[in-house]
Amino acid sequence: MKIFSVNASPTTTRGMTHILMDLFLEGAREAGAEVESVDLQKKKIGYCVGCLNCWVKTPGVCVQDDDMTELRQKFIQSDYFVLGTPVYVDGMTAQAKTFLDRLIPLVDPYFEAVDGHCRHKKSKSKVPELVLLSVCGFCELDNFGGLVDHLQRISRNMQTRLIGSILRPASRILVMDKILPDQVKQIKQATRRAGKELVEQGSFSDQTLAEISQECIPTEIFIDGANLFWDRCIEAGKFPV
Repeated sequence: MKIFSVNASPTTTRGMTHILMDLFLEGAREAGAEVESVDLQKKKIGYCVGCLNCWVKTPGVCVQDDDMTELRQKFIQSDYFVLGTPVYVDGMTAQAKTFLDRLIPLVDPYFEAVDGHCRHKKSKSKVPELVLLSVCGFCELDNFGGLVDHLQRISRNMQTRLIGSILRPASRILVMDKILPDQVKQIKQATRRAGKELVEQGSFSDQTLAEISQECIPTEIFIDGANLFWDRCIEAGKFPV
């Protein structure tokens, strides 16, 4: 089994997306999967220019020969694709959206009706099943709503399946081991377990997902602590990633 994952956070290995993804992929490796992960910020990927030459002139081949040429192959050769992105402006990062836009050479341009809805015909290329992995600074789980809905729609248009979403609100809790040792330990163990569940059963248990996204601090206390954190960042003139 092959898992291809992309970290679409602009902070790459310094951010909370990286921490959560590393735990998840560690569990997948332990379960026997072949795993590859890429930081999109470190890749040369141009915006889609909308020429559609990849449909009408050079089918399946993009006019831009950049790092997406290789990444598209890794995508279609995988059994599962994991998109890791923090929530930015109620959605995915620019890096994530650019990557997904540049998958268009894999799409069949012709239309068909699927379950009463107009879709592109399923491509001859193998399309992996999708997993969303995301973090958010706010503490409420519903802040992921727009992003999850977007990935569900993308999976339907690709005629594949969004297996599930690994979501961690109030994500800086992931580095608060000394303050909340029991909760952080449980979150990290559950994230590793989610990676194993993907490989072993192709799905995630409700309990595992709930443990990952569990509330650790009452909202009022969280807000006070977060504002104190920002006071310190502003005083120091930098954000501690």
